[in-house]
Amino acid sequence: MIIRAELKRKQSEYEGEACAVDKVIELPAQRFQQFSRALLADYDFITENKNAIRHDGDARHCLLILDVDGTDGFLVDPQGHNYARYSAFVPNARSLLTPDMAIDRSYLSPAEPWRNENRDEILRMTLRVEGKLDYTLVLPVDEEYLDAVKNYLDIDVFADAMLCDIRFKVPYIGELIRDTDCPAVEDYNDFAEALEDIWQQDGLLLTYAAVLDAEKPETLHRALELLQDLDNYQRIVDTYGYGQQRLQERLGLDGESIAELEGYMDFKRYGADCMEHDGVVETKFGRLRRLDPPFPEQTQGQQMI
Repeated sequence: MIIRAELKRKQSEYEGEACAVDKVIELPAQRFQQFSRALLADYDFITENKNAIRHDGDARHCLLILDVDGTDGFLVDPQGHNYARYSAFVPNARSLLTPDMAIDRSYLSPAEPWRNENRDEILRMTLRVEGKLDYTLVLPVDEEYLDAVKNYLDIDVFADAMLCDIRFKVPYIGELIRDTDCPAVEDYNDFAEALEDIWQQDGLLLTYAAVLDAEKPETLHRALELLQDLDNYQRIVDTYGYGQQRLQERLGLDGESIAELEGYMDFKRYGADCMEHDGVVETKFGRLRRLDPPFPEQTQGQQMI
């Protein structure tokens, strides 16, 4: 037989005190183990029940915290705090309960998943499951968090939830993306991760918006493919600079050589001619060039330069 107990060295007498249990709380096994290994952390089940403890001189009043899958427990006197300020391990505590003692089992439901709020909020949506409160999901997140959300909503797959009120952090990006293929939460998360990668890079969001406007993807999957292929596109800021760039590319000139041609060559006119030759199109977000293959002369209603 194995009994879990706390033994004190050379104890000359028993120093225990009378404890009155004012409330019994059951925790899921995993959470009970977490609590037992970090007694001084703050816990919601202590915060929300510390005022249920009475105070008198007859005994120390406590909460009794039980493992739903086990027999052991902890007596906790938080003394008005949110952690177990005073605690005692009680082996086989469940056997001490009397039939008239109610047990609070409200904490057996999975806790709402915690998300690292320091990450950028690229996209948010509402998950709706019958019989559950609506859950706001902010993307991107890792697989562990997605699994925790499914557990919290008590669903096996996200297809069991209705996706509502999908909002992009950059509204004009969301307006340019269609979802005719009814993408899953995982698809949106992959897209949000890819969009997060270019979030802080100068000009790439506008380049991507121009790409969406020119290519008009019919599905989120296609929009993601375009996002992952941004190196194949160039958003042109001005005709003069584009003329310098293309002359440098075609003749293999360095920046110093281009500077020497200032005043001798009409870079603006040359840039305009190159844009027409390169199949550059006009979008709501600026002129756009596709490197391989170039845009054809008529590209989904876009105007050639």
